[in-house]
This record gives sequence, C-alpha cells and structure tokens, in this order.
Amino acid sequence: MKKVFFLFLLLGSCLQSVQAQSRSEGLSILWGNPQQESKRSTLADVIGHDESGFYALRLKVGAFYGINSKFSLEHYDNSMNKTRTVEVDLETDNKKRSLEQIVHYNNRLFIFTSLADQKSKQKKLFLQPISKTSLQPVGEPQQISSIDYTGYSKGNSGNFGFSVSSDSTKFLVFYNLPYDQGENERFGFHVLDWEMKQLWEKQIELPYQEELFEVDRYKVDNAGNIHLLGRLFNEKRKLKRKGEPNYKYQVLSYRDNGSSLTDYAVEIPGKFLNDMQIAILPNQDIICAGFFSPARTNSISGSYFLTIDAKTKQVKKQSFKDFDADFLTENMREGKAAATKEKIEKGKSVELYEFDLDDLVLREDGGAMLVGEQYFIRVMTTYSPNGGISSTKTQYHYNNIIVVNINPQGEIEWAHQIPKRQRTVNDGGFYSSYTMAVVQDKLYFIFNDHPKNLIAKQGQVYNMRLTGNDAIVVMVEMDSQGNQTRRPLFKASDASVIIRPKVCEQLTNQEVVIFGQRRRLQRFAKISLQSDSQSSSLK
Repeated sequence: MKKVFFLFLLLGSCLQSVQAQSRSEGLSILWGNPQQESKRSTLADVIGHDESGFYALRLKVGAFYGINSKFSLEHYDNSMNKTRTVEVDLETDNKKRSLEQIVHYNNRLFIFTSLADQKSKQKKLFLQPISKTSLQPVGEPQQISSIDYTGYSKGNSGNFGFSVSSDSTKFLVFYNLPYDQGENERFGFHVLDWEMKQLWEKQIELPYQEELFEVDRYKVDNAGNIHLLGRLFNEKRKLKRKGEPNYKYQVLSYRDNGSSLTDYAVEIPGKFLNDMQIAILPNQDIICAGFFSPARTNSISGSYFLTIDAKTKQVKKQSFKDFDADFLTENMREGKAAATKEKIEKGKSVELYEFDLDDLVLREDGGAMLVGEQYFIRVMTTYSPNGGISSTKTQYHYNNIIVVNINPQGEIEWAHQIPKRQRTVNDGGFYSSYTMAVVQDKLYFIFNDHPKNLIAKQGQVYNMRLTGNDAIVVMVEMDSQGNQTRRPLFKASDASVIIRPKVCEQLTNQEVVIFGQRRRLQRFAKISLQSDSQSSSLK
C-alpha cells in the first residue's frame, strides 16, 4: 500500500513539474474546449493546417452495421476550438457517391469521390476543390478517372489510392483494374501537378501473375515517376508454407510518363528481407531499408540499409546489423537477460517476433531512422461442455517500439527499443499504438501508458490503463545517440478523454495535434515541442 501511495505522489509530482516547467523544458500543451458528440462519432483524419488552424474529418457510423455512415468536414482554430462543421454532401443526381479522400494540398482543400454505375459498368473518380470559408465543394465534380469493370461484379470494380511526392509538387492517383484469377494484375496511374492538373496517365500490366506478386506500397517522386514496392512469390501466396520465406522484394519504377519500366530485384544472399520501406533520392537511386532474418518470415534478427543504383541496378551501399545481446535484452528482467545472453554466446539464434516496419525517416545529412512496432492479434475461443463455441475474444497487442539509426555513410550505428505494452480486447486497438513527431534530430513518441512504467525496473512493463488514476499519456524523447527520456504529459482523468494515437498528427515542425474521446466527450490539444539541438534535421 505504501508503494502504491508513493507511486501516486510521484506521478502527481511529475505531472505538476511538467505543467509548471513546460516552457523551460521545451514543451507546452494547449487544450481546446471539450465537445459533446454522438457516441457513434469519432475523428477519421486530421487533413491539414494553415495559418487559421487545422481541418479534420469526422465520421459518424451508421447505427445498423455502419450503413448510412456520414462524414463531416470541420475547422478548428489555433486555440484548438471548433469554428465550423459541414456534413459532406455525397449526393449527385439522386445518386450517392463514395468518399475516397479529402486532402490539403499546397494550401488548398480537395475532395475525391467515386461512383460505381452498374448500368454502364464504369467506376468514376471525381475531384472538386473545397472552399475554406464555407467548407463546401466548389463547382461541379470533375471526372478525372474511370475504371471499366464490364464482365465483373461491383465488388471487383477496382479501388483508388493516393500519394504525394516529398516536395508536394506531384500528386498520384493510383488504382487497380479488375482481373480474373491467374491473369497478370493491372493498374492505372494519374500524375497531377501542384495545381491538380494532369501531367500524364497510363494503365499498365504487371509482368507477373496476380497469385505471384503483391503490391505493398507505391510512391510518386519529385520528378513525377512512379515506384511500386512489392513481393514476388516463389509459388502462389495461398500455398506458402508457414515460417519459411517464399518471396523476395521487387521495385518496379515507371519513368518517362510511364513509357519505360525498370525492375529492381532487392535480395542479398544469405539474408531474408522480411520487411521493407523505400525512398527515392533526387538522382533516382533507391533506398531500401528494413528488417531481416536468417529464415523465418515472422521474426526479425537485425536491420539493413541499401542504396541501389538506378541505372546499373547494382547495390552501391549496404549495411547489415544483427541485433546484439544488449539490444535484445535491454527490456528483459535480469534472470531472463542472463539466460538470453548465454544462449547467444552458444551461437543459438535469438530473434524478435511480430514487428511491423512503420516508417523510414530521411535526414538532411544523408542518414536515416527506421521505426517499427510489435503488433499482433490473438483470437481466444472458449467452448461449452458439449463442444459448442461459447465465446470468442480478439486480443489486440501493440507493444515495444524499435528505432534504428543509420549514419550518412549508410552504416547502421545503433538500435534501441522503447518498452510499451498495450493489450485490449474486441476494440480493434482503438486507443493503442503511438504517434510520432520529428523535431530536428530528435524523435518524440506519444502514447497511452501505465504510471508504474515511469519508475519500473528493467524488464517490468505494465499494460496501459485507460480508466481511473492509472490512465496516463506519456512522451518518450529519443535523441540522435539513442538516449531516451520518458515523462508523463497528463492524466486521462484530468483531460476527461483518452487519446487515440493513430489519428493524431504532427502539424508543423514543432507542433503535434492530439485527439481524445471518452463516451460522448471529445476534444483536441496541441503539444508544442522545441529542440535545442544544432544537429542535422530529419525530413
């Protein structure tokens, strides 16, 4: 009991210290007014910001299995308070379009909507600018793309995706075309300029059968070229054997307005690359970075960083680093850490499981940072005495964060884990995961946590709390050397809401907007961060 009492005294002291010293510590939090909203309403996306504040998209889920869900576009001022809200009108000629995306692009708002016409078998994509004053679309919807799905069902009518170049001068509309099983998969591109005017378009057929290739990511570079990252399987995806690698990564680059295709096989003998992010350099060289393992597809034993020459297709630079004993045991209890190190000394393999690579952050000096998170789902089914299913629960696990630092020479300098445990049931991980902010050469991670983790011994990681005095929000600051500082930001009970890290967003170089909700109460806050670092900045 004394330990518990001391813990809350310490937590209260920490929180008061943050509030009282926020300016001197380079941190301040500005809360907007709490709003009463429908329990079926939540934030869908923070779209963008300008000098007047920021724009957000709200979703109100339909009462019957999500049918008739509605979207609203909202504006919030720099005090984090709502100034206006408008329901997104998706009706055109008595036909309801689907909302594809609302974007803030070069200081303007645009809405993309689609309509699948069963008579003509055409799925059309429309674009409209949105007035920032009224939050209403301006003019008539302009058709910019169409998918012909003649001979196919509405469920196989194709899907649209969107991407923006790193300098915000090119906008990509990407869509997959209907296909039959066994055929080569087909896609289409529209590349738009900074004013949303089309530069070029093209439909392409991948040089692989659908069962053998899976597109993971697509990018448009600053020159308007398209790059697809995908996995090429040795056999059909459905036939892959669990735990054994049966694919390799492939990058397909479409240049010269889509007229030229260059494919890059990304593989290193003796290493299985099981997760990857890519970036395109100004000279068109391709950066590939991620995690590798000796064999198993669902585990990782180290990280890698490659630079591929765009012309020769050869690997110009490569760096591999096995996760060492210190990294693998830095969040273990003393006994388990000793046993793990002994296992490593005997030459046995020690790997990490279920980690997803979330981000590749480039630095201005040519270096980079890799960020990943442990994420997995477990389905728990209980049976009645007569053998029937009595209940099924789905557990969502969002645990430790991994950060890997690569220097300007392309060498992996260090890797560290940020201890975190978030386990929930039947909620899709609604309040789990983290939001990340980049301020010069520092990374900031914000997430829901347990107060005991502020003073926990090595190897002790407590599951986050979402209710009562144990529910807190923390921020972990990581500098360029991998040193991390964990501190509380606020209690959920003091804010009256629980934050949803997945929809929080870094607005500017030093500002992060966070969103929280609890029952019908919802509100935003702005966290202002300042770094005293004089080192190179991250992009």
